[in-house]
Amino acid sequence: MTDPEWTKTFQIATKDLKHGDSWSLEFDENLVDLGQNPGWKKCIVHTGARFRCTKCSRGWFSNMVMVVCQMQLRNGKGVVKVRPSCQKCKECSEAPMEKPSIPSDNIFPLMKNLVQKIRVKCYNATLERKKKPFRNFDGYKPHEPAHCEAFIVPTGTDRMAQPEWMSIFQIKTNDLPEEDSWRLQFDENIVPDSPNFGWKQFKCTSCGRGWPSNRVMVLFNMRLTDREGVVKVRTFRQNCKKCNAAPMEKPTITPDNIDILLENLVKKIRIKCYHEDLGEAQRPYQALEVNNPHEPAHCEACIAGYCTRG
Repeated sequence: MTDPEWTKTFQIATKDLKHGDSWSLEFDENLVDLGQNPGWKKCIVHTGARFRCTKCSRGWFSNMVMVVCQMQLRNGKGVVKVRPSCQKCKECSEAPMEKPSIPSDNIFPLMKNLVQKIRVKCYNATLERKKKPFRNFDGYKPHEPAHCEAFIVPTGTDRMAQPEWMSIFQIKTNDLPEEDSWRLQFDENIVPDSPNFGWKQFKCTSCGRGWPSNRVMVLFNMRLTDREGVVKVRTFRQNCKKCNAAPMEKPTITPDNIDILLENLVKKIRIKCYHEDLGEAQRPYQALEVNNPHEPAHCEACIAGYCTRG
C-alpha cells in the first residue's frame, strides 16, 4: 500500500464529480473511527488486505479491514483524510499492531466506494444501496475483534463505553442506505419494550467476585427522522449476592458478543425503520457456562419490574 497508488486511483475515481471542484487525498494517522472534526463528514469503508507480523513473520488475510475517512468540501476544494485500521498477530504475546497491505485490485473498488460516500455526504446525492465489491481472500477465518485495532477498547476505558460498541455499530450499519447516517447513544433512562437478552460477565467492585449471566437485559430504542438515525442503548446491571449493600455492576461483554448483539440490532433496524421482511431468526450469542439460576433480587431489570422472564 503506497500513497502514490491511492492518490492516483482516487484522482481517477473523482474525475466525474462536480465540474470545477478539485479533490485531494491525505493519510492521517490521528483519525479514529469515533471522532469527527467540526465541518468534516465521516464515513467508513471496508476492504480485504494482507497482514504480516514484524515479530514472527506470520502472515494472515482479513476481509474486514476498516478504513476510516473524513471529508470536507469548501469553496470547490475537497479533502478526504483516510486511515486504514491495523491488526495484530494472534500467535505472539505483546504483538505490535501491523498496517494492512491492500492489493491494487482492492484499492480501486475502495476508492469507488469512497467516491459514492462523497456524492451522498458532500453533494446530497440519492444513490441506490450498491457498493462495488472488493476481492475476498480465500481461506479467510472469522474476524477476531480482540486482535483488530478498530474493535479494541483503549486501556482504562469502561468496557460498556462507546469505543468498542461504536466501532462495531459503524461497521454493521455500513450497508444501510447511503443517504442515512446512524449513531449509537448510551442512555440509562430508557425503559424496556422489547428487550434483548444475552450472555454477560459481571465483577463485584466490593469483593472482586465475578459471575456469569445469560439473563442480562439489553434495551435498544431506535428512530429514523429526516435521514438521521439514532439508537439509544441501555444495559441493565446486577449486584453481588455475597456482599451486603452491594452496588449494581455493569456487565462486561466480549467483543464477539457485542458483534452478535449489534448484528441483530441492525436486523431490527432494517425491519422497524426500513420495513424489510427479514423473518425473526437472530444470530445466537456465545454462551457462558452458568451454574446457578437467575436471581431476580440481584437483577436491576427484575427489581424495576421490567423483566418478564423472572
